[in-house]
Amino acid sequence: MQRDHRLVAYVSPLIAEWIKVRTEQRRGSSSIVIGDCILDAWQRDTEADLRALATDPVRQSVFITVALDALLTHRPVPDLREEVVAANHRRLERLGLVSPSPDIGGYHR
Repeated sequence: MQRDHRLVAYVSPLIAEWIKVRTEQRRGSSSIVIGDCILDAWQRDTEADLRALATDPVRQSVFITVALDALLTHRPVPDLREEVVAANHRRLERLGLVSPSPDIGGYHR
């Protein structure tokens, strides 16, 4: 019968508090919370190794961003790219993902 291995790790007070809160929320033990985190990280890492480079979502996102930027830069309307960038920033502001920027207006249009 295979037995689990005991690991010891030191974490910052912030991480320790997060583990304590998650443990209380789950009404379980801290070792289960930590074990679940390690299992999730291991699965992500293993899946990333098995995934073909062309299907990696991060690589696809970078490619799409570069391709769209190139298309917008070479459009007949010279300021189309700037309009799209400004509209994207306003959307990110509304979603709370960035703080308002004074050079783009800093308000919702």
